[in-house]
Amino acid sequence: MCKRFLLASDPVRIESRFNVLLDPSFEVISRNYAVSPGDYSYVITSENTHLLQVLRFGMTPFFSKEPMNIINARSEGDKNSRNDTGYTGSKAIFLKTPFMKPMQAQRCLVIADAWYEWSDKKKPYLVHLQNRNRPFAFAGIYDRWQNPVSKEIVTSFALITTVANSLLQSIGVKRMPVILARLNEMEWINPSNHLSYVLRLLEPCPSGYMNCYPVSDMVNMPGTNDPSMVNPAGKKLLSETAMPFYLGGYRAHKEKHPSDKPYLEDRITGSS
Repeated sequence: MCKRFLLASDPVRIESRFNVLLDPSFEVISRNYAVSPGDYSYVITSENTHLLQVLRFGMTPFFSKEPMNIINARSEGDKNSRNDTGYTGSKAIFLKTPFMKPMQAQRCLVIADAWYEWSDKKKPYLVHLQNRNRPFAFAGIYDRWQNPVSKEIVTSFALITTVANSLLQSIGVKRMPVILARLNEMEWINPSNHLSYVLRLLEPCPSGYMNCYPVSDMVNMPGTNDPSMVNPAGKKLLSETAMPFYLGGYRAHKEKHPSDKPYLEDRITGSS
């Protein structure tokens, strides 16, 4: 499950990383160290694959009579209700009524730098890709809902989740958001790709690409948005390699890169 994620990268960095431009109809949003349900954040949709847009976190399906706040969509649908981390069965997300239409034609990349998970001891951890590889993209879906009273149209998104990898299982987490490999990002939002193809992309990111460390309980406080939220309250679970992992189909590419900087250290200088 993912109920809060971090996005400190500015639009310029996001535009360069994903080869998109900020949609001029949207305003630049501030850095958010704990994007929470109801907040607005950057996404790239299957309808406008070359534009960076700003949508609301917490999806309301188009048919709903009142606002909803669906933040996570299980890739297994109802097939894995017991959260078996060894589940390898079918991806039944497209059978769930709220997700049928979005899975067919309204998929999106949700841009993030990291996210938060809570251990089985209720301790928050910051989870990130190794060697400061950010931003990256979660697999998401979105929908448009019209308020029956005000007639306002709200476009909102949800993150797709899958079973946790071994790293997150080690702290008692059973589910995690789907992080797309770089080679698969555009494949996910390509509207011409068949559903059977994109369902195969909904797999957990291997532990070797990731790391995490405990942070303060500040992240539990609603509305808090402060850079100190990412400060370590303990050691990283894994030692990071000097060779970075690039999410190119989940294959490591050799390139020298120092990994001795703390995660997000460059936030202090004001750059991203």
